[in-house]
Amino acid sequence: MKRVYLLQKLNLSLLDDAQHDAQPNELIVLPRRFVINKLKERLVEKNRVLFDTDIFTFDDLITPAKNEVLKIRKIITREQEVLVVFQLLKSIFKGKTSFENVLSYEFTNQVIYLLNLMFLESKDYSQNNFELAENYSFLKELFEKYKEYLDQNNLVNFSYLQDLAIKLFEENKLEFKDYSCAKIAFFADFRHDQKRILKLIVNRITDIEVYIPFFDDIEICIETAKFLESLGFNIVSGTDKKCLFSSLDSPSCQLKVYSYPNIILEINSLVKEIKKDISERKADFDKIAVVVPSVERYKDALVQAFSEEMLPVNLTCQKSLIEFGFIKFVLELLEFLGGEFDKKNFERIVSHKFLNTENADFEILFSKIKDISILEFEQIELILEEIEFFANLYAFDDVIENLTKVQRVFNRIKRIKNEYDKLPKPFVSWLENTKKVFERLGITKHAEFVNDIEFVKAFYHLNEIFKKGQEDFKEFDSDFTFEEFLDIFKTILSQKMVDVSINILSGIDVLSIQDVVGSDYQKVYLIGLSDDILPRLNSEGFLRNMRLKEELMLDEIKDFDYIFQKDLVHFRAVLNSYDVYMSYPRYYQTETNKSPFLELEGIEEVRVLKSYMPSDDKLTYREYKFIKNADKEDDGKAYTCAQIPEITQIKDRELIEYQSCPLKFAFKKFDVDKKEREEKHFLSNLQLLFSCIQKILSSKAPQEILDFLLYNIRYTHNEPVKKLAALDIMQISLEIVERMNKYGVEEFNPQNMKDRVFVVRKMFEGVELQLFPNFIVKIDDQEICGFVKAKISSEKEIDKIWIANYIFELDKVAAIYLFEKTRFVIYEKTNASLDKLTQEILSGLKEGINKLGEIETYKKAQSVKNCFSCEYSHVCLLF
Repeated sequence: MKRVYLLQKLNLSLLDDAQHDAQPNELIVLPRRFVINKLKERLVEKNRVLFDTDIFTFDDLITPAKNEVLKIRKIITREQEVLVVFQLLKSIFKGKTSFENVLSYEFTNQVIYLLNLMFLESKDYSQNNFELAENYSFLKELFEKYKEYLDQNNLVNFSYLQDLAIKLFEENKLEFKDYSCAKIAFFADFRHDQKRILKLIVNRITDIEVYIPFFDDIEICIETAKFLESLGFNIVSGTDKKCLFSSLDSPSCQLKVYSYPNIILEINSLVKEIKKDISERKADFDKIAVVVPSVERYKDALVQAFSEEMLPVNLTCQKSLIEFGFIKFVLELLEFLGGEFDKKNFERIVSHKFLNTENADFEILFSKIKDISILEFEQIELILEEIEFFANLYAFDDVIENLTKVQRVFNRIKRIKNEYDKLPKPFVSWLENTKKVFERLGITKHAEFVNDIEFVKAFYHLNEIFKKGQEDFKEFDSDFTFEEFLDIFKTILSQKMVDVSINILSGIDVLSIQDVVGSDYQKVYLIGLSDDILPRLNSEGFLRNMRLKEELMLDEIKDFDYIFQKDLVHFRAVLNSYDVYMSYPRYYQTETNKSPFLELEGIEEVRVLKSYMPSDDKLTYREYKFIKNADKEDDGKAYTCAQIPEITQIKDRELIEYQSCPLKFAFKKFDVDKKEREEKHFLSNLQLLFSCIQKILSSKAPQEILDFLLYNIRYTHNEPVKKLAALDIMQISLEIVERMNKYGVEEFNPQNMKDRVFVVRKMFEGVELQLFPNFIVKIDDQEICGFVKAKISSEKEIDKIWIANYIFELDKVAAIYLFEKTRFVIYEKTNASLDKLTQEILSGLKEGINKLGEIETYKKAQSVKNCFSCEYSHVCLLF
């Protein structure tokens, strides 16, 4: 008996009898491996063991046939496929002026996608009566030539392997295992290859039950039901099988969707809802799913928030290699080396951390070339010579030092560009040529020291392409121009998918909306229900259009109407099958509206006008940080005026932040939204420097000091690197001590490190200011406070030394500069009147401190460009 059940509620409870009452040799077919694993876990939990039941996807069913095909054929790698298709296209387009310059990596990607669809649908365009429009005729020719190439070399790609495997069953060369019965569940529709397999199963197994989501106002549901009916299935409506729903929870009487000002506040409320449900034992971590229409949009924000709240998370995600930041740098560098000069590209490349290892400030060059039309790379060298002439003329030491660094970086990239061979050559030679560039830059040598998982993954997979390329591409000995190489290389990078998943045992699953259909969650949180990502946008591209669908007779090219319907089926199935919480942000980069699905289902919107202030006694990590210094709760209403916690103390660092940006000061002062920066590494090195200074002042032996440093340097295990770092610290310490001796320093005592706290206090405009010196030096009976800085500040910038001089009015202030030739200086107070700039800064600080109790003080008062530098741009946009 073959039956298809048209259901509106679907979850794994439909398959609970899979092993309890089922006959032996039962088959269950599910759409995704994720759901298969969930079902296996559920059955083991219920029965303690998996019995004689095969739980497969359609692809798994034909695995024996694939193995037979692979006994005589090999799988072509993605990299080889890209190169073969590119060469075939190049030969087809030769001499055709209408196709000149069309072989971009975007074009090649779309052609490969279409070829895979043709194989998947087992197309044959060799008949003489088959004609295509002139613009698309090359696809027919390409498909036949590519298929011929694969056959002659005993190769297959994934889609061709799928087609050949199914044909073995269709031609009765293989048979499926003898199953007594089968259950097929949770398919909204079937792919072309799945339909072929399903027809084979129907002829082989007599007892089959199919459970599909069905809504009579959605066309694809009706079409799927008609297809199954044509295979001999009897249609059973959901109401005729009431027992199937007895274990399914009813959805809430009145569903609501909550809208928030932005994604950060949306996720903050999501976290509160999850913690509330967990604390009230409504759900367990492994029975919760957070469902997002776009995993890419929400991934980083969710992972950060869940990490702060110590919530376990499982997130399965793949990312194209071309989307990694390091790979984008690689491509920009290659375009710079082999392409025409582009000023913007030059500015990005030359100031990048992989080239600018000396941290040179390129503003001196960029400001000069800003309004100059530059057509050739060599013009930059002339401009640098001009800048150098004026710098030497006026003897600006700091400018000359920075300019020297700029010139070293420029000369480095100049050498690499001049040595980069741009003449046509085989693809393997291009890869070898490119690999040498990264060796010259030192990227391959120092990659192991980079503490960035995204970089490490990108670097590993790029290196894998270089290594495998020697073997995979050696048979392709024809020459390629630089432009052709770059397009092929981009296509290879875009085809390479990298796993960026996060997996924690018994964690909260973060899923796409189609993945959650047919699972067994106690609670599903549907977030991001905005109109720009639900329904999904139709990303077919210029080759994957409906005319081409008709010309090539490809069922798997889908239009927006199909995508809309399929997403709506999944959305409704989720609403009907689970206890659901829903939300969306009203702002993401631009203003967004709610998904049209919410309108269609008549779901009530609750607009939340919420600040970072908590609205109840259950706090998230961010809310806790905000109210740490504030005695106020937000009841969800919009306030015209917020209360500011009384500020009675301001630390020196906070005063600097306040002068830079009041918003930044507020967020740091009230511990809102931003974690404290890790300074352990910096403090560790500073402690070593201080210890080294003390030992030199105490006349310790150089070898003893070196041994001490080598033992205590913790941030690297590379012995040569350790030794260089130790010698560098010793050199700086010697230069500092030499200057100290000139001032007659007798003692050097580090302060405010570990448990040693030393604070200088002063009342300033009714607020206690606190100064935290880094060290104290003793000369005769006089103790002088001192501070460590990278380099001397500009006149307009206030720092701790400025505060010590002009606010605390200390008679003497010492300074250690880590990157200045004058390593140690003591500044003495003069009786001269303050200059106009200093008076203006002091006056501004006094006025600002007197306004600390007003909310307007913390609102964005600077230009957007400046405000971005304070790292709170996402909040600035809300004001």
